Amino acid sequence: MITALSLSPAVDRIYMIDNFTPGSLYRVGNCIQSAGGKGINVSRVLKILEAPVRVLGFKAGSTGQWLEKSLEDLGAETGFIPVEGQSRTNNNIIDKINGLETEILEEGPTIDNEAWEVFLQKFRLCLRDTKVLVCSGGLPRGLGADTYAGLIREAGKAGVKTMLDSSGEVLKQGVEAGPYLIKPNLKELSTYFNRQFGSDGQIVEACREIIKKGVSIVVTSLGEKGALLVSEDKVLKARPLEVKALNTIGSGDSMVAGISKGLAEELPLEECFRLGCACAASNTEFIEIGVINKSRVEQLKQDIAIYEI
Repeated sequence: MITALSLSPAVDRIYMIDNFTPGSLYRVGNCIQSAGGKGINVSRVLKILEAPVRVLGFKAGSTGQWLEKSLEDLGAETGFIPVEGQSRTNNNIIDKINGLETEILEEGPTIDNEAWEVFLQKFRLCLRDTKVLVCSGGLPRGLGADTYAGLIREAGKAGVKTMLDSSGEVLKQGVEAGPYLIKPNLKELSTYFNRQFGSDGQIVEACREIIKKGVSIVVTSLGEKGALLVSEDKVLKARPLEVKALNTIGSGDSMVAGISKGLAEELPLEECFRLGCACAASNTEFIEIGVINKSRVEQLKQDIAIYEI
């Protein structure tokens, strides 16, 4: 079982507006709506891959009820703690003419101590059959930046492999807990070290600094330049695939999903990486966020060039 945390889930709405200009009025006839938030995106991709997945988090109001039902309709096991307020909505505006994506993200409800204690009880029960724990995305109001770090430590003590995909202070504190794998993108890695990277060699050196803190594997997504995987004794580079990209949002979550499935099935590290890269590429071929095609993923896996550097 893979357990994906979605502590701040959202309804994702995508609007296709060519030549989008701030300050203008738009009447939009077509809006694509789906359950979102990084943890939910991960779980949706896992269900498409036919992997067993459970989603834990919080739900609020009618939006939260809709999110939970959407996941149940996919066949995912859910464990959402009800809280006051309304679960958030993310609005994504895609301008294909200019190649621009604009995101407007709501904050969502506040999590109080009582709700957190209820969540922890459920989380600890779920660790019993969890092989891989995925901690991804930001945190809702009321939870500190050390939240993932605490959960990672608990999972590690239970023998569960942990994956962390977050940013800023949450990533910094999470790294200190020694997760098995982290997956920053290049911007997040640059923010972590407060410096820019001009070559793959510099990125590898930075990843090895993180590994010294107790992280086993660092996977850095490089966008159109591919991806790097760094462990204590290995560096792998995946060349980018040539695909007709419609939307890049959710590709990082798709990569996390593919890697987590590989880890849960105890595949060789290179195969986990290959599956993750194929899922990321497949996601770009859909307007919807966190959606892939399973047969297409199998094809892309064969096309990916991965080499050791």
